[in-house]
Amino acid sequence: MSTKIIEAFSKNQKNAEGQTEGLNVSEFFCDTIQGEGRWIGYPAVFLRLQNCTLNCIWCDTTEVWRHGDFYTMEHLFLLMEQNNVITKLESGHHLVLTGGSPLKQQLSLIEFFIKFQNRYQFVPMAEIENECTLTVHPVLADYIQCWNNSPKLSNSGNSRKARYKPHIISQLAELSNSWFKFVVDCEEDWQEIQMDYLDLKLIKKRQIILMPKGATRVELEQNREMVAEMAIRHSVRYCTREHIVLWDKQTGV
Repeated sequence: MSTKIIEAFSKNQKNAEGQTEGLNVSEFFCDTIQGEGRWIGYPAVFLRLQNCTLNCIWCDTTEVWRHGDFYTMEHLFLLMEQNNVITKLESGHHLVLTGGSPLKQQLSLIEFFIKFQNRYQFVPMAEIENECTLTVHPVLADYIQCWNNSPKLSNSGNSRKARYKPHIISQLAELSNSWFKFVVDCEEDWQEIQMDYLDLKLIKKRQIILMPKGATRVELEQNREMVAEMAIRHSVRYCTREHIVLWDKQTGV
């Protein structure tokens, strides 16, 4: 089971008046694995940031990323040192930046990486979960080794105007190690991917990952065989949600 560094819904009592160098954090935990995407299965440290640009009807962390508190960089580093996180990252654990929407705080994330590198003399293996609605700052892109992009389809319940940003998708597609992970639960979802992403040549087919919708083991079991068959039929990659397989509907793991 994971180790909580910052509990969900906790209140930070060490905010400095007027402090600007820090991050709004919903939860921070380690001793777990990446459950989705290209690097599924790797040991991971999760830093979940507060707030999102969207509100997907099937999101399984809504009640986590809506809450949070401000933590200074110094406080975050001290918490990482106290929980042996620096050693874990140096030995190969991945730092997963997730949300909500991490890119809402990307200028602060750039500052985080700069200070981290200066303090510990290495850059962690970092991957980012991205809902594909915000332009990426090129400096941040230099610190991210894997982009777990998750464009939202109509099944997310978000309006097309809010969720579909072709110019941003094109920018993301050009980044090194950039993948597009679509949550699907029916064949019509593939038709939407084909029409809005492949036919318009926004992304390459080899960048696509299909993932079954499922916030619980029961829902995942209902969808995953169908989605795996869809991936085979359309010659794209499939991934499950391994954290749901292992721990069911439980946050902070």
